[in-house]
Amino acid sequence: MPEENGVLFLEKVKENFPFTVRIMLTGHADMPAVVDAINKGCVFRFLPKPWNEEVLRNSIENAFDIYLTKNLLGIRNEELKKVYAELDKLVFSTAHDITGPLSNIMGLVTLIRMDDSNSAEYVDLIEHTAKKLKLIARDVLSFHRNKRTGINLRDIRLNQLIKTVMNEHQFFENSANINYTLEVYNDQKFVSDKSRLRFILNNLLSNAIKYQDREKKENKINILANVNSSELKLTAEDNGIGIDLDRQSKIFDIYYRGTNLSNGTGIGLYIVKEAVDLLEGNIELTSIIGQGTKFIITIPNLFGAEVKENN
Repeated sequence: MPEENGVLFLEKVKENFPFTVRIMLTGHADMPAVVDAINKGCVFRFLPKPWNEEVLRNSIENAFDIYLTKNLLGIRNEELKKVYAELDKLVFSTAHDITGPLSNIMGLVTLIRMDDSNSAEYVDLIEHTAKKLKLIARDVLSFHRNKRTGINLRDIRLNQLIKTVMNEHQFFENSANINYTLEVYNDQKFVSDKSRLRFILNNLLSNAIKYQDREKKENKINILANVNSSELKLTAEDNGIGIDLDRQSKIFDIYYRGTNLSNGTGIGLYIVKEAVDLLEGNIELTSIIGQGTKFIITIPNLFGAEVKENN
């Protein structure tokens, strides 16, 4: 290199590609050159010419190990930053969300003590508020389990699982006017994480019930599942109020509420996305205000993988 020496070149490499592990081969093996290369170029190995092939191979292998370790540490650090940021938001949001209901309960208890004649009405309001607190606790526990629990593969009877989840939602608040349809095609053997798939279904159905369009004569939730040897394609579609186009890109963000009518924690769809990602799947959203919302989820069928006995 006529215009610059190896040390200057490696110094530029360090500035532009900080994770690069640098090895220098040179015919100038004097001590000042070595010191310069180490201090300025952060050289991992300084090999004088003529070099030994075995030493060179070992140096490259060691450098490669260090490169992988640095990159892995960088990835882990970014993951830790994300987890800490989510934890901070979780603590703040949970404390904020439970403060209002708890204050309502304390106020209603005071009213009962002051006015016995309307105690039944106050008890109903307390029960309603307590249910809201229960939902907040459920979402926080789901957040924790999704982060801390490993993938647990099971042979899933898909048709049975979806029907069970749908039946559980028949007694939810405002679910009496919902008409459900379920179609399962090619109901082949499907292997995945049952608890995460159940959570995904629970969240999609509860959201569809919560955000139904009360002005429509008929509210619908349609579930379509198509299983083959490679994947499950699950579609959940409703004719509810829909989600604004400018909000759709943020709908899976933690603590984001897709509508001003939302009174939930804002972490349900975030956990759904996390669960789908952990299963190496994909989730898509399409929604039109006043017409409804459709989620399409694709999850690999791990048929042939080692599974635990179904229960």
